[in-house]
Amino acid sequence: MDATIATKPKVPWTTRLGTIGEAQVKAHLAYFSIVTKYETDPGIDFYCELLENDSPSLPFYVQAKGTEHFDDAWGQSIAKPTLVYWLHQPAPVFLMVYDDINGLCYWMSIEELRYRLIEQIFTTDSATVYVRMDRTHPLERNLNQGLIDRIKDDTTLVGLFRGQAVFRGDGYVKQLPSPPRSDLELVRIKENVRAGLYSLVQHSIAKQDIPTANLYCEFLADFDSDHYNHFVWLGQINLSNGNRTEAVTNFQRALEICEADKVWPKESLQPIIDGIKKQLQKLE
Repeated sequence: MDATIATKPKVPWTTRLGTIGEAQVKAHLAYFSIVTKYETDPGIDFYCELLENDSPSLPFYVQAKGTEHFDDAWGQSIAKPTLVYWLHQPAPVFLMVYDDINGLCYWMSIEELRYRLIEQIFTTDSATVYVRMDRTHPLERNLNQGLIDRIKDDTTLVGLFRGQAVFRGDGYVKQLPSPPRSDLELVRIKENVRAGLYSLVQHSIAKQDIPTANLYCEFLADFDSDHYNHFVWLGQINLSNGNRTEAVTNFQRALEICEADKVWPKESLQPIIDGIKKQLQKLE
């Protein structure tokens, strides 16, 4: 026997089928998006940008699979770290499967499954989560309005998960943003509202527009009364307006919040407490 023949490397069919699946999915996606293949596959094969009027618009990600076993449905156990990676992406992730027997491709939205997947990740002992796809959503060559609409919807939902509530729709008159789907999203939205108002307060102060800064601070104090700096700002604005009594009240409230805080490291918190106390001493 020729020893060189016996040691030739083999490329198993499963490997070739995976490559074929990627190529078929990429070819279908190219009809309505720009598709970029990752050199290293961390659990996502393609970074895509949706094309609208021949111009790139919304980004999305795709993980492609190939299979010979897609009857009424296809399923696979996905490693939990891979699912976590998908769920942390800044744009929607889609799983797409090429059915080699019938020469057809199908897609499913990972964002649509977000909270079911999160529950399974944290409540099951298995290292994987089983994901099932049926034939509901075929990936066509040129008729993919359902997928395009899903990309747009999922983009708003991914933003919502990250605390970014945005208006929906493409027309001049927008639809209201989607409401938060979980307590986590609610907290993140509130945090972004607070950050935005902080920026507006600083802008108003820099422009010496004290009435507007006061308006923002008063809203912040009602909207989220657990942060000391809202009340420090209000106290400083009160002083600039000659409202000494209100200034004392707001500085005292800021001090109470700081002194009740059991989480903030003392070495960082103590200088703030000392500064507020000095301000109150000046007003005695």
